Amino acid sequence: MNEKINADLKPLKFIFDRNKFYILPVVIILICIILLFQFIIPQFNALLKTQEEAKDASGKLETLKEDLNVLVNTSENSLDSQLKILNLALPLSKDFNGVLDSIYYVSQRTGVNLGAFSLQIGDLSEAIKNEKLSTINVSLPIDADVAAVNSFVEIISNTVPLSEVSSIKIGDKTSTINLSFYYKPLGSSSSKDIRINPISKKGLSLINKLTGFENISYSSSEQSVATSSGF
Repeated sequence: MNEKINADLKPLKFIFDRNKFYILPVVIILICIILLFQFIIPQFNALLKTQEEAKDASGKLETLKEDLNVLVNTSENSLDSQLKILNLALPLSKDFNGVLDSIYYVSQRTGVNLGAFSLQIGDLSEAIKNEKLSTINVSLPIDADVAAVNSFVEIISNTVPLSEVSSIKIGDKTSTINLSFYYKPLGSSSSKDIRINPISKKGLSLINKLTGFENISYSSSEQSVATSSGF
């Protein structure tokens, strides 16, 4: 039995003696490969990720610096006046009082007699699902001639809150004007990295134009402040 075991071990001993000089290098190579995949490559990936995060943080810091520069160079009084004008022109909610005040104000300016009219209120808990402007629709009967109707349309088109005449029906004694008053609810922002940009020249030109619009809730003193702010 021992002779048989010895006979079986002889080929193994022969192979070992012939290749013993390669065993140690092979073991070292295998250990290096294991270390490479277990430690070096993960550490290298972590380093790349850290560098990418540092780059992103640097970009965000530059953005914050630019935003701070915009805020520092913005007049608080001027911005407050601009916001008041824009909120009057395009309310954040359904401004029924503003709509009614504008209608009666223009009717007094033009001397027309208003008939019974209705407001399409819609859903009071309206959800903000898109970026389109919302409207309050009014069907307005007017007892006046064509010239008075044209005057009414012209004045209310330059009165805030902003409105649009969708149709006019001229009758023998009574005309009907369909108006849409605009408002724009603020939606919740999904982005945490919103840039603060200064108002563009086009925006300032629009605000300057809106400053000249008529509104009975906007006192003359506020208008003088807005004008002095440089819109």
